[in-house]
Amino acid sequence: MNYVTLEVEIDHGRVVAKEPAQLPEKATGLLTILQPITPATARRTPLQALETLQSQLRLDEKKAAEWMADVREARR
Repeated sequence: MNYVTLEVEIDHGRVVAKEPAQLPEKATGLLTILQPITPATARRTPLQALETLQSQLRLDEKKAAEWMADVREARR
């Protein structure tokens, strides 16, 4: 099995290959959506990043503290 990765644009729900000549006549595939980085997410402080991670992982205060201690120990 061969794999081809193409850059595409999505416009109003339609996927358009930037280089359509590279597409086979018939095939199946997977699409990965790459979200653009917004200024709000690009400039987080380490504490803001930790709070976001904590909420996404649903860590309670105790588990978050243990995780932070593990990270600190690993960096030594």
